[in-house]
Amino acid sequence: MKSFNMEMILVILFLVLGFGTIIRNLLFKLEKYEDIIEENDKFIESELQRNEALLEALREIDSREMFEKDDEVGSIFYQIKETIEKFKNQQNAS
Repeated sequence: MKSFNMEMILVILFLVLGFGTIIRNLLFKLEKYEDIIEENDKFIESELQRNEALLEALREIDSREMFEKDDEVGSIFYQIKETIEKFKNQQNAS
């Protein structure tokens, strides 16, 4: 009986150590993924700001709206504006 109890204690100890190692590794991975998500959020935010600045700069260049009202060039203004709106909506959704 004594050796059976000792064996049970050793088995339980190995299980606890094994699960502890697994949990520690999962926590490290979780922290790594959280860092990656944070970096991606910062990247998306900076890209959104750059796109908004680009649209604003284009509007300043075209202060008389000669190009924005033009059919061909105006479509580029519209596409830039739509891209920025999509970025904003995706940012707000997440």
